[in-house]
Amino acid sequence: MTHIVHGAAAMLCAPKKGNGSMQDLTRRNFVKVAGATTVAAMAAGALSGCSSSEKKDDSAKEESKEEAFMGEGKGKHLVCAVTGKLIKIAPAILANQLGYFEEEGCDVEFQTVALADAMASMSVNKLDIDLFGIVPACSYVSQGIEIFVFGGTILNGSEIISTKDFTKELKKAEDFKGLNIACSREESGQIYLKNFLQESGLKLGEDVVFEYVDNATTALEGLRSGQNDLFITNNAMGYTYSTSMDDIKVAAVPADITGDYPCCRQNCSEDAYHNKFLSLVDFEIALIRGYDYYLNNKEDVIKRLVDYSAQSADYVEAAMYGTSDYRNIMNLSPDPHTKEIVKFYKAMQNIGEIEKSDYDMADYATSAVYKKALDTLVEREPDNATFKKLAEDFSKYND
Repeated sequence: MTHIVHGAAAMLCAPKKGNGSMQDLTRRNFVKVAGATTVAAMAAGALSGCSSSEKKDDSAKEESKEEAFMGEGKGKHLVCAVTGKLIKIAPAILANQLGYFEEEGCDVEFQTVALADAMASMSVNKLDIDLFGIVPACSYVSQGIEIFVFGGTILNGSEIISTKDFTKELKKAEDFKGLNIACSREESGQIYLKNFLQESGLKLGEDVVFEYVDNATTALEGLRSGQNDLFITNNAMGYTYSTSMDDIKVAAVPADITGDYPCCRQNCSEDAYHNKFLSLVDFEIALIRGYDYYLNNKEDVIKRLVDYSAQSADYVEAAMYGTSDYRNIMNLSPDPHTKEIVKFYKAMQNIGEIEKSDYDMADYATSAVYKKALDTLVEREPDNATFKKLAEDFSKYND
């Protein structure tokens, strides 16, 4: 059965009373979790043996262990964190509203949690799934903390905005020389763009300056005052589609310059991956079905997402599907894109966003859950165009 709990985005809502199978995920526990992050890093290193060489020595043992756990964990209770009422997780929203989770036997409870709290909680196995954040997932893995990335939420989710007075074309690395760019640390597009510019010969901090801002209000003020030339933000925020911001435009899209990169991903804890594997597969089957519905039922999807988010129908259509006047650059594919995740991790290391370490992101970017779910759907509905296309593309994006 699927449960939904809504609440403030900055904290986890209290669990329903009487649900003995659910973990105690109160605000008090999240404070404890946040304080335990350093301890978790040390424990993860000790338990895993820390070095990649030791992992290789035990490769045969690990392979047999994987075969065992991938056939277990059916019917386990899952707690999935979501952030606010963001509609970028449309496939999951639709899967829940349409009853797909129940139909697949997936006992999942959605709770509203701030991203930082969700990641900290997953790091110590107090939360099963989160549908946001590739940057924090890579940061945790670089410290030896086991966060598994098992599916996709958004690909290429960033856009570069400016005031309408900004007229410079942004098509190649040299075009960014001399610019000051505001961004948030968690926005994945700024990571990939920095790495692209650096590899193209520009010196970060000298030839082009990136300035971290705490919130969009500060960034927009920076644009209007001339302190910043550009602001890298998320397509889902809709600043350029707001009638109150008719002085703002999309100046460029990072993916057009850098190529594809992962944005929000489906992440899970080590405990969920190894002890609830088949429950994750059931979750993914339902979510892929939600993605299929999103692609093929535009009018109903817009209505449902308007009801869910309280946003206008015009905004939902623009953000989710695009219009003649607005380009939607978010790709909602559930494919994990493990190859891009590994590249993204290396990009974060290259620009010094995370320290280089012995921990390999390839060990934590996994396509196993998604592949098992997709194979199930293809076998069940061999003529479904969405499932067939996802299956055809699988090898392009995953090792």
